[in-house]
Amino acid sequence: MPATRERSLTERDFERLIRATYRIDDDEKALEARALVLVGGRLGLRPGEFTHLSSSWIDWQRQMIRIPSHHQCTKGRDGSLCGYCRQVIEQQVQSSDRSFAELEREYWQPKTTAGARAVPFHFSPRVHVALEFLDERHDGWPYSFSTVQRRLNTTLDHAPRLPADATSPHGLRATAASYHASRGLDMPALRAMFGWKDLETAQQYLNVDGAMTRRALSSIH
Repeated sequence: MPATRERSLTERDFERLIRATYRIDDDEKALEARALVLVGGRLGLRPGEFTHLSSSWIDWQRQMIRIPSHHQCTKGRDGSLCGYCRQVIEQQVQSSDRSFAELEREYWQPKTTAGARAVPFHFSPRVHVALEFLDERHDGWPYSFSTVQRRLNTTLDHAPRLPADATSPHGLRATAASYHASRGLDMPALRAMFGWKDLETAQQYLNVDGAMTRRALSSIH
C-alpha cells in the first residue's frame, strides 16, 4: 500500500475529487462526501478526529475547530464505543498492563497530547459551508469510521480521472499538510495545526513537490 504522503493529492486532483462529489446521485451522501473531502483535505483532521467531530467542537465566532483532549465515544451500536476506538484500545491493551475497561473510559482521545488543538478554518469559505452542513444536519459527523471510508470510496468511484486508490482518509490529511506547506505556512504553525509531536514530521512537507523552492526562486527572479 502506498505511503501516506504518496497518497497526497495535487491541487488539481483535489479539485477533481471535489467535483466528483457532485456526481453522487444521493444528495445527502454527496454533501457528506464533500464535507469529508474538504475538512480532511484542507484542515487535515486525522480520521479519528473527523469521525468524532461534534458541533460542540466548532467555535463559529473565531472560526476554529477546537479538538478536545477527551470526547466520550458513542458512535458504536446502542451508543457504545465505535470500532475505531475499540481497535485502538485493543492495540494498547497488548502493549500495556491496563485493561480494556480501564482504557474504555478514556475514549475517544486524540492520537497524541499535541492532538488537542485549535484548527482554524477562516481561510476557506467552502470548508465553512461544509461544517455548517454537518452542524445543522447532523450535529457533527454522525457515523463511524467505516462510513468515512465508504463515502471516500464512493467519491473516488465518481472521479474517472483518478485511480481508485488515489487517496485515503490519511492521504487527505497529507493533502492538507502539503497544501499549507506549499503556501508558506512555517514549521511551528504547521506543527500546531496538524497536532504533530515533533518537528521532523512537519519538515517532511516543507518542500513537497518543490513548491517552496519554486516560490523562493520566484521571489528573487
